[in-house]
Amino acid sequence: MEQFLMAVIKEEGLISIVKGSMVVIVGKRACYMSYVAQRLLEGLKAYPTIYEVSEVFVARMPLIHNLGRILSEDDNTLVAPLFPVVFIGGKLVGGLNRLIAIHVTGELIPMLKAAGAI
Repeated sequence: MEQFLMAVIKEEGLISIVKGSMVVIVGKRACYMSYVAQRLLEGLKAYPTIYEVSEVFVARMPLIHNLGRILSEDDNTLVAPLFPVVFIGGKLVGGLNRLIAIHVTGELIPMLKAAGAI
């Protein structure tokens, strides 16, 4: 599934932003969840680059999720749109739920330090 998301990110022209920034949040315009991710990271003194995607990009995300589910032959795969999408050190972390999970388990700060964000 990550490969499909990365393909769409590349098509959108975000790959240079993702690779060139230590922390990136890709989200929909005026998305409160993007703001929550931003505030969490800023609270740790990691100041992310925020990129708001087009509505075309947003509309394609459920298609990408469903395609990933079909190709993996896994009926339990989550098919909800994944916004915001967080990248640290050029690598996909996941959505807000994953960001919070790695923060709670203590993995986020070492990850941010390894990326040079804090």
